[in-house]
Amino acid sequence: MIRDKVQAKIAKAFNGKAADAVKTFTCTKEIATGDFDFVTQTYPKIIVEAYSGRGVFGSYKKDWVKPSDYQVEDIKLTALQNEVVKDGEPYQPQADDVLDTPYGQLKIVGPINQDPTSAVWVLQLRKAG
Repeated sequence: MIRDKVQAKIAKAFNGKAADAVKTFTCTKEIATGDFDFVTQTYPKIIVEAYSGRGVFGSYKKDWVKPSDYQVEDIKLTALQNEVVKDGEPYQPQADDVLDTPYGQLKIVGPINQDPTSAVWVLQLRKAG
């Protein structure tokens, strides 16, 4: 399968020639469930989800097509899909997730994109807070 070949080649590059550019990231988020209690202003149950992965953080080239809500300080993350995992299983990052990275906390602000072979996620990130 082409996806497996692409992922294997990218993983080899991540472990070899590109190793110094590859950084890890994590995301821990609380998800409120159940009916909102207006008296206490809380939800009855909070679930904590966590996922992690690794990828290459970069910037957008000034002359390339950019997302419509692009800001000059936005960061582009290219992450190997099969290495973005939650509980050992592949996981798709979500808009508004806040990632803990070597560059501080970065929020996913753009659409969640992937390459044509579904081997990598391409995420638009912005400083959180």
